[in-house]
Amino acid sequence: MVLLLLSVLDRFCEKLTSQQVSCSILILMPRCLTAYFCSPISFCFALLTNSFRSAIRYSAKCATSPGTSCQKLIGRKISLLYAVTFLLILPMLFHDVRHSAFYLHLNKTAITELMKNANSRRIVQAEKYFSLLNNSRTLDQHQQQSGNTSGKVITVALTIITVSRNRHQIDSYEPKYLTQTVWKFRSLLEKWRHRNHRLGIHLSICNVDSLVASYHEAHSLSKFVPMFSRFNDTHFSLVHTLEKEKQDYVFCLNKSLAVNNADYVFLVEDDALPTEDVFDVLQRVILMHTEQSFIRGEFRCKPSDVAFVKFYHPERLLGFISLEPERLPELFSYAAILSTLLTIVYAVTWGFAAPSDGVTVNACWTRLFVFSLIVVLSSGRTGISEWRRLASPTLYSYTTAPSCCTPAMLFPRSSALRTVSYLNSSTCSNNFGKDSLLDKMRQDLRLTAHLVQPNTFTHIGVYSSLRLRVVDPFMV
Repeated sequence: MVLLLLSVLDRFCEKLTSQQVSCSILILMPRCLTAYFCSPISFCFALLTNSFRSAIRYSAKCATSPGTSCQKLIGRKISLLYAVTFLLILPMLFHDVRHSAFYLHLNKTAITELMKNANSRRIVQAEKYFSLLNNSRTLDQHQQQSGNTSGKVITVALTIITVSRNRHQIDSYEPKYLTQTVWKFRSLLEKWRHRNHRLGIHLSICNVDSLVASYHEAHSLSKFVPMFSRFNDTHFSLVHTLEKEKQDYVFCLNKSLAVNNADYVFLVEDDALPTEDVFDVLQRVILMHTEQSFIRGEFRCKPSDVAFVKFYHPERLLGFISLEPERLPELFSYAAILSTLLTIVYAVTWGFAAPSDGVTVNACWTRLFVFSLIVVLSSGRTGISEWRRLASPTLYSYTTAPSCCTPAMLFPRSSALRTVSYLNSSTCSNNFGKDSLLDKMRQDLRLTAHLVQPNTFTHIGVYSSLRLRVVDPFMV
């Protein structure tokens, strides 16, 4: 559409000047009225338009009249098209998109500072929110069912697993991840309960810190959200760190099942910050995929083999180049759609009418498909997939879950009971954490697991409770 708009400007300028000059030049000339309204961005798009048109036309001419001069000309035009696209247009659009080829913040120290600054701003917002709450009625109000009471209500126990971070062992900074996560969930729930929904969501905190008495952040939040703790006093664990993490997970999962006899348990780690649409996506997943399955346009009975549904997967592992079955088809689909749209724009703007030009639809589409493939790959899958949020949650994808990572997991009740039993009978050790054990459970019991994309959580945990250090920001 941008190319089409610029083409209209091009034709308008040609009529005004009565000279055969391309829009990429006219936009900069004061005698063209559009010059007074141009910006660097419009100039770049105009240059891209001119390069795009020239590359297609001259490549087709060279196909019918090969020669050394023609090959040089086509090489220059194509080089200009790629240069404008990959050195100007895409860097402007994707310079802040992580895991794209144009991400500018490559210094780990600088990224860590940026994340800390964003974290501090959220802490200010969260503390302001809690300071405005009326403590005398906060807990009672929260305990009200956040769903539609007319008809069957599906109960979801939303539990935040928490452990203290840093404790001044690394530096003096207090990340307060739990404060931010509780603030975000509570504020979203306040909006949620005013709408007519079929989910009854009950928020709790599961405190698994070994130094439970000195975990002041969790205790201060227990005035606003119900909290249950694994330990009553200081506890010194003698088991492996990964085994303790697994035991903590089992404890929180088991305790959550007792919350209002929950139909589902939604376990979220304290450094997973939810997006604004998390409850809309959660409701759609439960109603369309776990309470019943929707296959080939038909609703079928409730599936019994769903182990869990992931609502977060690390962005660095969500790229197009992957063994996951949906990734490469998605890459080629995006490229095909983009190349088709560009071909249509070319046909509407300049047409294929002149046989002497040698520009055929197939030749044009093939060249633009290669161009689009490179554009999509370099832009990154996570950035491109953001279009799905335009019609959230309808356009969200629901695919087979890959291995790794448990920041936000939804368990149906029957699966949660199986998971507790299986994890209790197994032990974690070096390089074999609870996420690996969950994958092994899925294989042994022949269960399925799914992933919702794009992510409905942001992983904000730079201070690791397992490694007791600041982690690589590119791994967060």
